[in-house]
Amino acid sequence: MTKASTGFSGYARANVAARAAIDAELTQVGPGTPGGEYLRRFWHPVALSSEIKDLPRAISILGENLVVFRDLSGRAGLLHLHCSHRRASLEYGIIAERGIRCCYHGWLYDIDGRILETPGEPPTSTIMERLRHGAYPAREYKGLVFAYLGPPEAMPPFPIYDTTEMPDDELVPYAIDYPCNWLQVNENPMDPIHSVFLHTRVTRAHFNPAWGVMPTVEWHRMPDGTGVYLTNTRVWNDFVWIRTAEWIAPNFAQPPDIYQDPDREKFFVRVAITKWTVPVDDTRTRIIAWRHFNTTLDLGAKGDRAKVGQDKVDFIGQSGTERSHEEAQRLPGDYEAQVGQGPVTVHALEWLGETDRGVALSRRMIREGIRAVKAGQAPPAPTLNADGLVPTNAGDVIVRLAAASAGDDELRRRLGRAVGEIVVGTMKLGRVARQTEVERRVKALLGDLGAVRAASVG
Repeated sequence: MTKASTGFSGYARANVAARAAIDAELTQVGPGTPGGEYLRRFWHPVALSSEIKDLPRAISILGENLVVFRDLSGRAGLLHLHCSHRRASLEYGIIAERGIRCCYHGWLYDIDGRILETPGEPPTSTIMERLRHGAYPAREYKGLVFAYLGPPEAMPPFPIYDTTEMPDDELVPYAIDYPCNWLQVNENPMDPIHSVFLHTRVTRAHFNPAWGVMPTVEWHRMPDGTGVYLTNTRVWNDFVWIRTAEWIAPNFAQPPDIYQDPDREKFFVRVAITKWTVPVDDTRTRIIAWRHFNTTLDLGAKGDRAKVGQDKVDFIGQSGTERSHEEAQRLPGDYEAQVGQGPVTVHALEWLGETDRGVALSRRMIREGIRAVKAGQAPPAPTLNADGLVPTNAGDVIVRLAAASAGDDELRRRLGRAVGEIVVGTMKLGRVARQTEVERRVKALLGDLGAVRAASVG
Protein backbone atom coordinates (compact mmCIF):
# COMPACT_ATOMS: atom_id res chain seq x y z
CA MET A 1 0.00 0.00 0.00
CA THR A 2 1.41 3.38 -0.94
CA LYS A 3 1.67 6.14 1.60
CA ALA A 4 -0.94 8.86 1.28
CA SER A 5 0.54 12.02 -0.21
CA THR A 6 0.56 15.26 1.72
CA GLY A 7 -1.34 18.24 0.41
CA PHE A 8 -4.16 18.37 -2.08
CA SER A 9 -4.81 15.24 -4.15
CA GLY A 10 -7.89 16.17 -6.16
CA TYR A 11 -6.08 16.17 -9.48
CA ALA A 12 -4.55 12.73 -8.95
CA ARG A 13 -7.78 11.23 -7.65
CA ALA A 14 -9.78 12.66 -10.54
CA ASN A 15 -7.47 10.94 -13.00
CA VAL A 16 -7.84 7.63 -11.15
CA ALA A 17 -11.63 8.02 -11.19
CA ALA A 18 -11.63 8.71 -14.92
CA ARG A 19 -10.05 5.32 -15.57
CA ALA A 20 -12.12 3.31 -13.07
CA ALA A 21 -14.92 1.06 -14.34
CA ILE A 22 -18.05 -0.28 -12.71
CA ASP A 23 -18.14 -3.92 -11.64
CA ALA A 24 -20.51 -5.11 -14.37
CA GLU A 25 -20.59 -8.69 -13.10
CA LEU A 26 -22.23 -7.61 -9.85
CA THR A 27 -24.23 -4.59 -10.94
CA GLN A 28 -25.84 -5.50 -14.27
CA VAL A 29 -29.23 -7.23 -13.96
CA GLY A 30 -30.78 -7.42 -17.44
CA PRO A 31 -31.67 -10.56 -19.41
CA GLY A 32 -28.61 -12.43 -20.61
CA THR A 33 -26.15 -10.73 -18.25
CA PRO A 34 -24.36 -13.00 -15.76
CA GLY A 35 -25.84 -11.12 -12.79
CA GLY A 36 -29.27 -11.07 -14.33
CA GLU A 37 -29.23 -14.81 -14.95
CA TYR A 38 -28.26 -15.44 -11.33
CA LEU A 39 -30.96 -13.15 -9.93
CA ARG A 40 -33.55 -14.92 -12.10
CA ARG A 41 -33.04 -18.14 -10.12
CA PHE A 42 -35.00 -16.71 -7.15
CA TRP A 43 -38.53 -15.57 -6.32
CA HIS A 44 -38.81 -11.78 -5.92
CA PRO A 45 -41.65 -9.52 -4.80
CA VAL A 46 -42.63 -7.31 -7.71
CA ALA A 47 -45.49 -5.21 -6.35
CA LEU A 48 -47.73 -4.54 -3.39
CA SER A 49 -51.12 -6.22 -3.66
CA SER A 50 -52.66 -2.82 -2.95
CA GLU A 51 -51.14 -1.52 -6.20
CA ILE A 52 -52.99 -4.13 -8.25
CA LYS A 53 -56.60 -3.00 -8.35
CA ASP A 54 -59.04 -2.96 -11.28
CA LEU A 55 -56.45 -1.75 -13.81
CA PRO A 56 -53.18 -3.29 -15.08
CA ARG A 57 -49.93 -1.79 -13.83
CA ALA A 58 -46.80 -1.38 -15.96
CA ILE A 59 -43.64 -2.22 -14.02
CA SER A 60 -39.98 -2.95 -14.67
CA ILE A 61 -38.12 -5.75 -12.90
CA LEU A 62 -34.60 -7.00 -13.67
CA GLY A 63 -34.43 -4.76 -16.72
CA GLU A 64 -37.65 -6.10 -18.27
CA ASN A 65 -40.79 -4.11 -19.04
CA LEU A 66 -43.79 -6.04 -17.70
CA VAL A 67 -47.44 -5.68 -16.79
CA VAL A 68 -48.85 -6.99 -13.52
CA PHE A 69 -52.58 -7.43 -12.98
CA ARG A 70 -55.23 -9.46 -11.20
CA ASP A 71 -57.89 -10.97 -13.45
CA LEU A 72 -61.57 -11.03 -12.53
CA SER A 73 -61.23 -14.53 -11.10
CA GLY A 74 -58.64 -13.20 -8.62
CA ARG A 75 -55.47 -14.64 -10.14
CA ALA A 76 -52.29 -12.53 -10.30
CA GLY A 77 -50.57 -12.34 -13.68
CA LEU A 78 -47.19 -11.02 -14.84
CA LEU A 79 -46.73 -10.71 -18.60
CA HIS A 80 -44.38 -9.02 -21.03
CA LEU A 81 -45.66 -5.48 -21.44
CA HIS A 82 -46.12 -5.39 -25.22
CA CYS A 83 -48.74 -7.43 -27.02
CA SER A 84 -47.29 -10.19 -29.20
CA HIS A 85 -49.48 -9.07 -32.12
CA ARG A 86 -48.64 -5.43 -32.85
CA ARG A 87 -46.76 -4.41 -29.67
CA ALA A 88 -49.50 -2.33 -28.07
CA SER A 89 -48.94 -1.88 -24.33
CA LEU A 90 -50.94 -4.19 -22.09
CA GLU A 91 -50.91 -1.39 -19.53
CA TYR A 92 -54.01 -0.36 -21.49
CA GLY A 93 -55.36 -3.90 -21.60
CA ILE A 94 -58.84 -4.83 -20.44
CA ILE A 95 -59.01 -7.14 -17.43
CA ALA A 96 -61.03 -10.27 -18.23
CA GLU A 97 -62.54 -13.07 -16.20
CA ARG A 98 -59.59 -15.13 -17.36
CA GLY A 99 -56.51 -13.08 -18.16
CA ILE A 100 -56.12 -9.74 -19.93
CA ARG A 101 -57.28 -8.54 -23.36
CA CYS A 102 -55.22 -6.21 -25.57
CA CYS A 103 -57.08 -2.98 -26.31
CA TYR A 104 -55.81 -2.77 -29.91
CA HIS A 105 -57.16 -5.91 -31.58
CA GLY A 106 -58.68 -7.83 -28.70
CA TRP A 107 -56.20 -10.68 -28.32
CA LEU A 108 -56.82 -12.37 -24.96
CA TYR A 109 -53.91 -13.68 -22.88
CA ASP A 110 -54.10 -16.05 -19.94
CA ILE A 111 -51.79 -15.53 -16.95
CA ASP A 112 -49.44 -18.25 -18.24
CA GLY A 113 -49.09 -16.53 -21.65
CA ARG A 114 -51.41 -18.80 -23.57
CA ILE A 115 -53.43 -16.99 -26.21
CA LEU A 116 -57.10 -17.70 -25.61
CA GLU A 117 -58.63 -15.60 -28.38
CA THR A 118 -57.51 -13.81 -31.56
CA PRO A 119 -60.91 -12.33 -32.53
CA GLY A 120 -59.82 -10.51 -35.68
CA GLU A 121 -58.27 -13.63 -37.22
CA PRO A 122 -60.17 -16.20 -39.33
CA PRO A 123 -61.53 -19.27 -37.54
CA THR A 124 -58.87 -21.41 -39.23
CA SER A 125 -55.98 -19.40 -37.71
CA THR A 126 -53.40 -21.50 -35.84
CA ILE A 127 -51.74 -18.57 -34.06
CA MET A 128 -53.07 -19.73 -30.70
CA GLU A 129 -51.38 -23.13 -31.11
CA ARG A 130 -48.08 -21.75 -32.44
CA LEU A 131 -47.45 -18.73 -30.19
CA ARG A 132 -47.08 -18.11 -26.49
CA HIS A 133 -46.83 -14.64 -25.01
CA GLY A 134 -44.05 -13.95 -22.48
CA ALA A 135 -45.33 -14.69 -18.97
CA TYR A 136 -43.92 -15.47 -15.53
CA PRO A 137 -45.37 -17.40 -12.56
CA ALA A 138 -46.84 -14.99 -10.00
CA ARG A 139 -48.12 -15.56 -6.49
CA GLU A 140 -49.76 -13.31 -3.92
CA TYR A 141 -48.78 -13.78 -0.29
CA LYS A 142 -49.77 -11.55 2.61
CA GLY A 143 -50.12 -8.34 0.65
CA LEU A 144 -47.19 -8.77 -1.75
CA VAL A 145 -47.09 -10.09 -5.32
CA PHE A 146 -44.10 -12.36 -6.00
CA ALA A 147 -42.80 -13.67 -9.31
CA TYR A 148 -40.16 -16.02 -10.68
CA LEU A 149 -38.44 -14.71 -13.83
CA GLY A 150 -36.03 -17.57 -14.51
CA PRO A 151 -36.10 -20.74 -16.64
CA PRO A 152 -39.16 -22.85 -15.70
CA GLU A 153 -37.14 -26.03 -15.24
CA ALA A 154 -34.97 -24.32 -12.59
CA MET A 155 -37.82 -22.78 -10.55
CA PRO A 156 -37.27 -23.30 -6.80
CA PRO A 157 -40.11 -23.78 -4.30
CA PHE A 158 -41.76 -20.57 -3.16
CA PRO A 159 -40.00 -19.72 0.14
CA ILE A 160 -42.13 -19.07 3.21
CA TYR A 161 -39.97 -17.73 6.05
CA ASP A 162 -40.57 -18.46 9.71
CA THR A 163 -40.86 -14.76 10.57
CA THR A 164 -43.86 -14.34 8.23
CA GLU A 165 -45.89 -17.04 9.98
CA MET A 166 -45.63 -15.89 13.59
CA PRO A 167 -48.90 -15.72 15.56
CA ASP A 168 -50.28 -12.33 16.60
CA ASP A 169 -47.87 -10.56 14.24
CA GLU A 170 -49.19 -7.88 11.90
CA LEU A 171 -47.37 -7.62 8.56
CA VAL A 172 -47.77 -4.18 6.95
CA PRO A 173 -46.48 -4.07 3.34
CA TYR A 174 -44.43 -1.16 2.00
CA ALA A 175 -42.31 -0.29 -1.04
CA ILE A 176 -39.65 2.39 -1.54
CA ASP A 177 -37.98 3.39 -4.81
CA TYR A 178 -34.26 4.20 -5.06
CA PRO A 179 -32.67 5.84 -8.12
CA CYS A 180 -29.47 3.78 -7.89
CA ASN A 181 -28.07 0.31 -8.45
CA TRP A 182 -29.45 -2.51 -6.32
CA LEU A 183 -26.11 -3.58 -4.84
CA GLN A 184 -25.44 -0.39 -2.86
CA VAL A 185 -28.87 -0.75 -1.23
CA ASN A 186 -28.63 -4.52 -0.82
CA GLU A 187 -25.40 -4.54 1.18
CA ASN A 188 -26.55 -2.06 3.85
CA PRO A 189 -27.71 -4.78 6.32
CA MET A 190 -24.19 -6.25 6.33
CA ASP A 191 -22.81 -2.92 7.60
CA PRO A 192 -24.03 -2.51 11.21
CA ILE A 193 -21.27 0.01 11.94
CA HIS A 194 -23.17 2.62 9.93
CA SER A 195 -25.83 2.53 12.67
CA VAL A 196 -23.31 3.96 15.13
CA PHE A 197 -22.57 6.96 12.96
CA LEU A 198 -25.35 7.61 10.42
CA HIS A 199 -28.14 6.71 12.83
CA THR A 200 -26.70 8.05 16.08
CA ARG A 201 -23.43 9.94 16.43
CA VAL A 202 -23.14 12.09 13.31
CA THR A 203 -26.43 13.97 13.70
CA ARG A 204 -28.74 12.68 16.41
CA ALA A 205 -30.13 9.34 17.54
CA HIS A 206 -32.63 8.14 14.96
CA PHE A 207 -33.71 5.22 17.18
CA ASN A 208 -32.24 4.90 20.70
CA PRO A 209 -28.97 6.24 22.19
CA ALA A 210 -27.64 2.70 22.74
CA TRP A 211 -27.14 2.42 18.98
CA GLY A 212 -24.23 4.85 19.32
CA VAL A 213 -22.09 2.38 21.28
CA MET A 214 -19.37 0.88 19.09
CA PRO A 215 -20.17 -2.86 18.85
CA THR A 216 -18.08 -5.96 18.47
CA VAL A 217 -19.15 -7.45 15.13
CA GLU A 218 -18.42 -10.80 13.53
CA TRP A 219 -19.72 -12.13 10.20
CA HIS A 220 -20.20 -15.80 9.31
CA ARG A 221 -21.40 -17.76 6.30
CA MET A 222 -24.57 -19.69 7.04
CA PRO A 223 -24.02 -23.44 7.35
CA ASP A 224 -26.24 -24.18 4.32
CA GLY A 225 -24.38 -21.65 2.15
CA THR A 226 -27.45 -19.50 1.54
CA GLY A 227 -26.16 -16.26 3.07
CA VAL A 228 -24.45 -14.49 5.96
CA TYR A 229 -25.34 -13.94 9.59
CA LEU A 230 -23.63 -11.49 11.88
CA THR A 231 -23.40 -10.97 15.61
CA ASN A 232 -23.38 -7.39 16.82
CA THR A 233 -22.55 -7.11 20.53
CA ARG A 234 -22.85 -3.91 22.61
CA VAL A 235 -22.73 -3.06 26.31
CA TRP A 236 -25.32 -0.61 27.62
CA ASN A 237 -25.52 0.06 31.36
CA ASP A 238 -25.89 -3.36 33.03
CA PHE A 239 -26.82 -5.20 29.85
CA VAL A 240 -25.06 -6.91 27.00
CA TRP A 241 -27.08 -6.62 23.79
CA ILE A 242 -26.35 -9.31 21.20
CA ARG A 243 -28.06 -8.61 17.90
CA THR A 244 -28.08 -11.29 15.22
CA ALA A 245 -28.87 -10.07 11.71
CA GLU A 246 -28.84 -11.83 8.38
CA TRP A 247 -28.67 -11.47 4.65
CA ILE A 248 -29.84 -14.34 2.45
CA ALA A 249 -28.52 -14.26 -1.11
CA PRO A 250 -29.17 -12.56 -3.31
CA ASN A 251 -31.31 -9.79 -1.82
CA PHE A 252 -33.23 -10.80 1.34
CA ALA A 253 -32.59 -9.28 4.76
CA GLN A 254 -34.27 -8.92 8.13
CA PRO A 255 -33.34 -6.22 10.64
CA PRO A 256 -34.44 -6.96 14.21
CA ASP A 257 -36.37 -4.40 16.27
CA ILE A 258 -35.38 -0.96 14.92
CA TYR A 259 -36.54 0.70 18.15
CA GLN A 260 -34.87 -1.81 20.46
CA ASP A 261 -33.92 -0.48 23.89
CA PRO A 262 -31.56 -2.74 25.90
CA ASP A 263 -33.20 -2.01 29.23
CA ARG A 264 -34.28 -5.52 30.28
CA GLU A 265 -33.47 -9.15 29.54
CA LYS A 266 -34.93 -10.53 26.31
CA PHE A 267 -34.34 -13.85 24.63
CA PHE A 268 -34.50 -13.90 20.83
CA VAL A 269 -37.02 -11.16 20.10
CA ARG A 270 -37.54 -11.44 16.37
CA VAL A 271 -37.60 -9.03 13.45
CA ALA A 272 -39.08 -5.60 12.72
CA ILE A 273 -38.66 -5.76 8.94
CA THR A 274 -38.64 -8.50 6.31
CA LYS A 275 -37.41 -7.06 3.02
CA TRP A 276 -36.14 -7.69 -0.48
CA THR A 277 -33.93 -5.28 -2.45
CA VAL A 278 -35.34 -5.79 -5.95
CA PRO A 279 -33.44 -4.51 -9.01
CA VAL A 280 -35.68 -2.56 -11.37
CA ASP A 281 -32.81 -2.09 -13.84
CA ASP A 282 -29.13 -1.20 -13.56
CA THR A 283 -29.78 2.24 -12.04
CA ARG A 284 -33.11 1.80 -10.24
CA THR A 285 -34.06 -0.32 -7.25
CA ARG A 286 -37.14 -1.02 -5.20
CA ILE A 287 -37.26 -2.24 -1.61
CA ILE A 288 -40.43 -4.30 -1.17
CA ALA A 289 -41.03 -5.37 2.39
CA TRP A 290 -43.20 -5.96 5.42
CA ARG A 291 -42.99 -3.96 8.63
CA HIS A 292 -43.80 -6.14 11.67
CA PHE A 293 -45.98 -5.00 14.56
CA ASN A 294 -46.51 -7.16 17.66
CA THR A 295 -46.28 -7.02 21.45
CA THR A 296 -42.63 -8.14 21.62
CA LEU A 297 -41.33 -5.22 19.49
CA ASP A 298 -41.04 -1.48 20.04
CA LEU A 299 -41.95 -1.47 23.72
CA GLY A 300 -41.64 2.32 23.70
CA ALA A 301 -44.42 2.54 21.07
CA LYS A 302 -42.44 4.67 18.59
CA GLY A 303 -43.70 2.87 15.47
CA ASP A 304 -46.69 4.05 13.44
CA ARG A 305 -48.62 1.75 11.08
CA ALA A 306 -50.18 4.77 9.37
CA LYS A 307 -46.74 5.83 8.09
CA VAL A 308 -46.04 2.51 6.36
CA GLY A 309 -47.00 1.98 2.70
CA GLN A 310 -46.17 3.26 -0.78
CA ASP A 311 -42.81 5.10 -0.67
CA LYS A 312 -42.96 5.49 3.10
CA VAL A 313 -42.04 3.70 6.31
CA ASP A 314 -42.15 4.80 9.93
CA PHE A 315 -38.51 5.73 10.57
CA ILE A 316 -36.49 8.59 9.26
CA GLY A 317 -34.32 8.79 6.15
CA GLN A 318 -35.72 5.90 4.12
CA SER A 319 -37.21 7.58 1.03
CA GLY A 320 -36.69 10.54 -1.26
CA THR A 321 -40.21 11.91 -0.85
CA GLU A 322 -40.63 12.35 2.89
CA ARG A 323 -38.46 15.48 3.29
CA SER A 324 -37.03 18.43 1.43
CA HIS A 325 -33.47 18.32 0.11
CA GLU A 326 -32.34 20.72 2.84
CA GLU A 327 -33.90 18.56 5.56
CA ALA A 328 -32.14 15.52 4.13
CA GLN A 329 -28.82 17.37 4.17
CA ARG A 330 -29.29 18.34 7.82
CA LEU A 331 -30.40 14.87 8.94
CA PRO A 332 -29.37 12.28 6.34
CA GLY A 333 -30.49 8.66 6.52
CA ASP A 334 -29.99 5.39 4.67
CA TYR A 335 -31.61 6.74 1.50
CA GLU A 336 -29.19 9.67 1.22
CA ALA A 337 -26.15 7.51 2.04
CA GLN A 338 -27.00 4.93 -0.61
CA VAL A 339 -28.42 7.08 -3.40
CA GLY A 340 -25.65 9.62 -2.82
CA GLN A 341 -23.08 7.08 -4.07
CA GLY A 342 -24.35 7.72 -7.60
CA PRO A 343 -26.43 5.68 -10.06
CA VAL A 344 -23.90 2.82 -9.98
CA THR A 345 -21.12 3.11 -7.43
CA VAL A 346 -17.60 2.25 -8.60
CA HIS A 347 -16.00 -0.28 -6.27
CA ALA A 348 -12.53 0.45 -7.62
CA LEU A 349 -12.73 3.89 -6.00
CA GLU A 350 -13.62 2.57 -2.53
CA TRP A 351 -11.15 2.07 0.31
CA LEU A 352 -12.59 -0.76 2.41
CA GLY A 353 -11.63 -1.20 6.06
CA GLU A 354 -12.02 -3.82 8.79
CA THR A 355 -15.62 -2.79 9.39
CA ASP A 356 -16.49 -3.64 5.78
CA ARG A 357 -15.88 -7.37 6.12
CA GLY A 358 -19.60 -8.11 5.86
CA VAL A 359 -19.98 -6.00 2.73
CA ALA A 360 -16.99 -7.74 1.14
CA LEU A 361 -18.33 -11.16 2.11
CA SER A 362 -21.78 -10.53 0.64
CA ARG A 363 -20.24 -9.29 -2.61
CA ARG A 364 -18.01 -12.35 -2.75
CA MET A 365 -20.97 -14.69 -2.23
CA ILE A 366 -22.99 -12.98 -4.97
CA ARG A 367 -20.03 -13.29 -7.33
CA GLU A 368 -19.67 -16.96 -6.45
CA GLY A 369 -23.39 -17.46 -7.08
CA ILE A 370 -23.22 -15.71 -10.45
CA ARG A 371 -20.33 -17.89 -11.57
CA ALA A 372 -21.97 -21.06 -10.25
CA VAL A 373 -25.14 -20.40 -12.25
CA LYS A 374 -23.02 -19.61 -15.29
CA ALA A 375 -21.40 -23.02 -14.82
CA GLY A 376 -24.80 -24.73 -14.76
CA GLN A 377 -25.18 -25.13 -10.99
CA ALA A 378 -28.24 -24.28 -8.90
CA PRO A 379 -27.97 -21.82 -5.97
CA PRO A 380 -27.90 -23.43 -2.50
CA ALA A 381 -31.38 -24.31 -1.23
CA PRO A 382 -32.42 -23.66 2.38
CA THR A 383 -33.31 -26.57 4.68
CA LEU A 384 -36.80 -26.29 6.19
CA ASN A 385 -37.40 -26.34 9.94
CA ALA A 386 -39.75 -28.62 11.88
CA ASP A 387 -42.67 -26.32 11.01
CA GLY A 388 -41.97 -26.72 7.29
CA LEU A 389 -40.76 -23.11 6.97
CA VAL A 390 -37.48 -21.51 5.92
CA PRO A 391 -35.73 -20.73 9.24
CA THR A 392 -34.06 -17.38 9.80
CA ASN A 393 -31.70 -16.00 12.43
CA ALA A 394 -32.32 -12.30 12.98
CA GLY A 395 -33.24 -11.25 16.50
CA ASP A 396 -32.14 -9.66 19.77
CA VAL A 397 -30.79 -11.35 22.89
CA ILE A 398 -30.25 -8.99 25.84
CA VAL A 399 -28.77 -10.27 29.09
CA ARG A 400 -27.77 -8.68 32.39
CA LEU A 401 -24.07 -8.96 33.16
CA ALA A 402 -22.03 -7.54 36.02
CA ALA A 403 -20.11 -4.40 35.08
CA ALA A 404 -16.72 -6.08 35.49
CA SER A 405 -17.69 -8.88 33.12
CA ALA A 406 -19.38 -6.58 30.63
CA GLY A 407 -16.18 -4.55 30.40
CA ASP A 408 -14.11 -7.60 29.47
CA ASP A 409 -13.66 -7.29 25.69
CA GLU A 410 -12.69 -10.93 25.16
CA LEU A 411 -15.54 -12.24 27.31
CA ARG A 412 -17.98 -10.05 25.43
CA ARG A 413 -16.67 -11.30 22.09
CA ARG A 414 -17.02 -14.89 23.23
CA LEU A 415 -20.54 -14.23 24.46
CA GLY A 416 -21.63 -12.67 21.16
CA ARG A 417 -20.11 -15.48 19.13
CA ALA A 418 -21.66 -18.15 21.36
CA VAL A 419 -25.14 -16.59 21.18
CA GLY A 420 -24.85 -16.52 17.39
CA GLU A 421 -23.94 -20.21 17.41
CA ILE A 422 -26.95 -20.94 19.62
CA VAL A 423 -29.31 -19.10 17.30
CA VAL A 424 -27.95 -20.82 14.20
CA GLY A 425 -27.72 -24.18 15.96
CA THR A 426 -31.46 -24.18 16.72
CA MET A 427 -32.64 -23.37 13.20
CA LYS A 428 -34.19 -26.77 12.55
CA LEU A 429 -36.52 -26.55 15.54
CA GLY A 430 -40.07 -25.30 15.25
CA ARG A 431 -40.87 -21.79 16.45
CA VAL A 432 -42.03 -22.61 20.00
CA ALA A 433 -39.32 -25.19 20.67
CA ARG A 434 -36.64 -22.88 19.27
CA GLN A 435 -37.65 -19.95 21.44
CA THR A 436 -37.53 -22.13 24.55
CA GLU A 437 -34.22 -23.72 23.58
CA VAL A 438 -32.50 -20.42 22.79
CA GLU A 439 -33.42 -19.06 26.22
CA ARG A 440 -32.32 -22.25 27.96
CA ARG A 441 -28.95 -22.36 26.19
CA VAL A 442 -28.24 -18.64 26.67
CA LYS A 443 -28.90 -18.90 30.42
CA ALA A 444 -26.65 -21.96 30.61
CA LEU A 445 -24.01 -20.05 28.67
CA LEU A 446 -24.13 -17.16 31.13
CA GLY A 447 -23.60 -19.61 33.97
CA ASP A 448 -20.64 -21.19 32.22
CA LEU A 449 -19.03 -17.82 31.43
CA GLY A 450 -19.47 -16.71 35.02
CA ALA A 451 -17.78 -19.85 36.28
CA VAL A 452 -14.89 -19.45 33.85
CA ARG A 453 -14.37 -15.82 34.88
CA ALA A 454 -14.53 -16.65 38.59
CA ALA A 455 -11.97 -19.43 38.14
CA SER A 456 -9.64 -17.16 36.16
CA VAL A 457 -9.87 -14.42 38.79
CA GLY A 458 -9.35 -16.91 41.61
